[in-house]
Amino acid sequence: MVDGVTGYGKDIMRGVMRYANLQRRWLIHEELRYVLQGGLRDWPACDGAILAGVTAGIVDFVHERCRNVVFCSGGANPHDLPVVCLDDQAAGVMAAEHLIECGLVSFAFHGNTSLVPVAMRRCEGFREILTRHGFSCEVSGVHDTSPHSLARVHWPGLIEWLRGLPKPVGIMAYDDSAARDLAGACLEADIAVPEQVAIVGVNNDDLACDSAWPPLSSVDAGWGRVGFLAAGLLDRLLHGETLKPEERLIRLAPLGVVRRQSTDLLAVDQPDIAAALQFIREHACDPCSVEDVLRHVPVGRRWLERQFTQRLGHSPHDQIMHVRMETARRLLQQPELSVEETAFRCGFSAATNFGRAFHQAVGMTPAAYRRTTLRGNQ
Repeated sequence: MVDGVTGYGKDIMRGVMRYANLQRRWLIHEELRYVLQGGLRDWPACDGAILAGVTAGIVDFVHERCRNVVFCSGGANPHDLPVVCLDDQAAGVMAAEHLIECGLVSFAFHGNTSLVPVAMRRCEGFREILTRHGFSCEVSGVHDTSPHSLARVHWPGLIEWLRGLPKPVGIMAYDDSAARDLAGACLEADIAVPEQVAIVGVNNDDLACDSAWPPLSSVDAGWGRVGFLAAGLLDRLLHGETLKPEERLIRLAPLGVVRRQSTDLLAVDQPDIAAALQFIREHACDPCSVEDVLRHVPVGRRWLERQFTQRLGHSPHDQIMHVRMETARRLLQQPELSVEETAFRCGFSAATNFGRAFHQAVGMTPAAYRRTTLRGNQ
């Protein structure tokens, strides 16, 4: 039973179906509409259930009628139900790193951190990285209390908050719905996105992201993996297994940031540095070297090294390796790709060189990182 209106629910269902098709022995009753409590009277009897994007009342209703239930939400309590979800703090970390890479120095978070546990954890991860880099973070106190209404009565307060932020500013919205709301308020107030406000959401719901203006960058949660692993847990429960306490909560690291126009900027006041950063972002895995950057940006090597160190705190070579390692983290979470293929796609000619570089950057081998993230033990 999932919220089929969103990419979140649909991708979880795809993951469940992928697992079910491997088993070829499940008869699935799928509820893909936006589930309303009043429509549950004819809900069929079943041996197991997977829930995502439903209300607490529906969770209680189903749990009373079905012993084996797995919930796909970071707001759930694993003591009550087994949970497979996104590592929300890691999503906040990834969003912060993305906005820092854009060259921004002012940051904010938009989401109801006082009432929504998922928003609170994403904000914690976001602020953690900003603090580590010496930055602060403003948190919006204005929220849409009626998300399915077109009244937008909260917009005056939201626009006032946006206008008071130092510009340019990078804002993490706690999900794509909040990011769309933020982009709409910016459009209404004639605040340029991304030039004045760069926005990144969470979930990478392609329809939600592409229907905003401008299209929204978003942290890709990889919800299909969540559905697949939730189905695996349910299968174990159906076979009578008792899950250990540490197996009742699986958090999966996000796959990466999908960049769209809402963060398509490099907020560096030196055009040559901005051009170098953009070239590295686009070509680091070709592979490219510092010499390739210098052929694209006609400046001296010593000047480029000095500017990178002063403005970004690291060398151009370090920036190239950072982009490669971020790409590697994302690719290693796709089990169909071998470590050798991942190394090649990240610009390494040999898996051994890739392994050494990855271990130095991450603190574990690529194979160990893959095992850890696919188990969700982040």
